[in-house]
Amino acid sequence: MTDPPFDGQFEPQVYVRQMAQLLGLSLNQETEPGVIANITQLQTVAQKVLDFPLPDNLEAGPTFEP
Repeated sequence: MTDPPFDGQFEPQVYVRQMAQLLGLSLNQETEPGVIANITQLQTVAQKVLDFPLPDNLEAGPTFEP
């Protein structure tokens, strides 16, 4: 099965299948839906982080000190 070319939209099912192939993993029909559901949830959380506004003059701290 050939996946469609990337059109700028994240498609979890395509991503999971391509990454499994790249990593040499085999996902069976029972496992794949759960993996796709987890990737979909991760994408939702990641999008919230990416959408969080930050000021243009924000600088990263040089070191982490707990």
